[in-house]
Amino acid sequence: MSKIHSAWLFMCRHKYLLTFLLIVLIIGIVDEDSFMNRHPRRVRIDNLKKEIANYKQQFTEADRKIQDLENNPKAVEKIARERYHMKRADEDVFVFATEDGNGEEPAETEEE
Repeated sequence: MSKIHSAWLFMCRHKYLLTFLLIVLIIGIVDEDSFMNRHPRRVRIDNLKKEIANYKQQFTEADRKIQDLENNPKAVEKIARERYHMKRADEDVFVFATEDGNGEEPAETEEE
């Protein structure tokens, strides 16, 4: 009985310390919002913030391109020539393409 009695006396003397250690154990390990669960969440939040910054940058670039297309006729002409192989009435356009692994056939050439 002396061991049980001495343990009881120890617990009575250090009840605040033991209570504090129990609370730290619950908060640090057992709880849903424990310190062990916070780190992966913090990493995920940081990654999501980086993605948001990336999307904001892409949005800014796209918005700038839209403004450029609305205000600059030369930009519209440039896109029409590069993407859609359009030409002016007095020009000849030759498009050279090779057959690659996609099974696409070479594009035809246009002449006036």
